[in-house]
This record gives sequence, structure tokens and C-alpha cells, in this order.
Amino acid sequence: MINGKKALSSLFLVVIFLLFNAVIPVRGAEDVIEYEPFIVVSSYEVSDDIIILGNNFSLTIEVENTDPKVATRGALMSIGFPDGISTAYGSSNQMFLDKLAPGEKREVTFELYASPGYSRSLVPFVITITSEVRSISSTIYAHVELDRSTFKVVSQNVPDEADAGEKIAVSFSFKSLLEEKLSNVVLSVYVDYDDKPVALTNIGNISVGASKSQDLTFFISEVGRHRLRVELSFNLSEGEYSTAELYSGYIRINEASEETYMQIGDAKEEALTVQNKLIIAGCLGLSVLLGIGIVLIAKKYN
Repeated sequence: MINGKKALSSLFLVVIFLLFNAVIPVRGAEDVIEYEPFIVVSSYEVSDDIIILGNNFSLTIEVENTDPKVATRGALMSIGFPDGISTAYGSSNQMFLDKLAPGEKREVTFELYASPGYSRSLVPFVITITSEVRSISSTIYAHVELDRSTFKVVSQNVPDEADAGEKIAVSFSFKSLLEEKLSNVVLSVYVDYDDKPVALTNIGNISVGASKSQDLTFFISEVGRHRLRVELSFNLSEGEYSTAELYSGYIRINEASEETYMQIGDAKEEALTVQNKLIIAGCLGLSVLLGIGIVLIAKKYN
């Protein structure tokens, strides 16, 4: 009898367990939270370590599946960039990674273009990797110097020091790196942080890939250490105005020597002599014209 009760009790517990499981639904396959490993940007590289404004460049990014056991599935990589940077013609800002094996590294290269109007010294690239389960975003900064010059300096001659009031001569030879003709090109020299140049010359037009050589002279009268900046200004083919720095450095101006003072005095005396000669010549010319006028008037009335 006791065994019969125990059997009945066991049967009752089994029934209760089955009913309990019938009331609570079993989690379906669609409700299972799937695991997706992290994909990280492990390194990046910019072509030639420099971005030249107005030219295309390559950004190569190395991504890594950090999981030692699980592969990724359906991973899509996108790249974002600031105004002034864009994808090169015929290129895309997305790359389908799909499956990355456990611990696998892969290089992805984007072909991009830097506008001549871009003004920042760093380029922040936003990398977004989207998989079936998660989306991961990270920002990398291209720690490269942007070559705003768009010119290659072939040679230059800039003195380190000079005397106060002494004529300072600089010369530059440079080549255009832009694939378009430049117009209204002006070479200017600035001292310290003044907005007005101490010397400038109009070079005119520069053809695609052409080289130019130019000399400039100027004076600095204040003794001390001064910052020199040599700059090119020009118009692009679409009329866009731009500037480029060819040189930035320092020059020391010393107290003028006696010889320099003599040279300055001679130069001033020569300038005054020339000015006086021009004044005398002008007066003589005017006198001759007046004389001829008087003679003509006299003949007319006689």
C-alpha cells in the first residue's frame, strides 16, 4: 500500500512538471542572443606619409578580429571624413569584410581626395564596422602634415642675418604639383606677423607641372630676430583663390656697420641725385614746350 502511494505521488509530480513546462514557452531559435566578436582597427597608414591638397591619396586601414575562437559574419566597414575630404572618382567609402577568421588581420584601402580648401592639420576618419549583431565606431586621426604648399621647393637662398637697413635678397626655385594651370600667381615676403608684405612680385601664370625661379629684395631696419614668411597666392582654374607657404624661418638683423651706413648714405644720395636729375629734366622739358607754344601763338597772331 505504501509503495502504491509512493508511485502515485511520483506520477503526480511528473504530471505537475509537464504541465509547468507546457505553460512556460520554450525559447525559440530566433530568440537566442548570438555572439559576435569585436573587430578593431589595429593600425593605419597614409600613402607617402603626406596628403597633398588637390591630389588623391590612399588610406590603408588594418582591421583585426580580436576573438581567438569565433569568426565574424557579414561585416561591413564604412569610413566617414570631414568636409574637404572625399572619395576619389570611382571609389566607395564602404568595404565588405564578410568573414574574418579568429585572430585574422586584414588590410583595407580607401582611395580618397583632398580638396585645396581643406584647412585642418589633422584628418579625423570615422570608422564604422557593422555586423549581424553589433555596430562598432571608432575615430582615427591621420597624424600627417598636410602639404598646403601644392608646390615643391627645388632650391632656395635665404640669408640667416643681415645689417639693419641692408638690402636683403632671397631667391626661390619651385615646381607646381597641381594638375591644373594657375593664374595671377604672386610671390610675397612677410616680416614677423604683419599682414602687409615687405616685397612682392607678380609671376603671372604657371602651367601644369611647370617650374619657376624668382628673386626678391627688401629691407628690415629694426634690430633683432625676425620671422620671415614667403608665400604664394594664386587662382585655380575654377577661379578659387588660394595661398601656399614656400618658406618660414628666422633672420637676425644686426646693428648697421659703418660700411652699411655709408652704403645707405650713398644709396640715398644716388636716389636724390636721380630725383634731382628727373626734376631738372622735367623742368627743361616743360620750358621747351612753353617756348614752342609761345612761338606758335606769336606766329598765329602775326
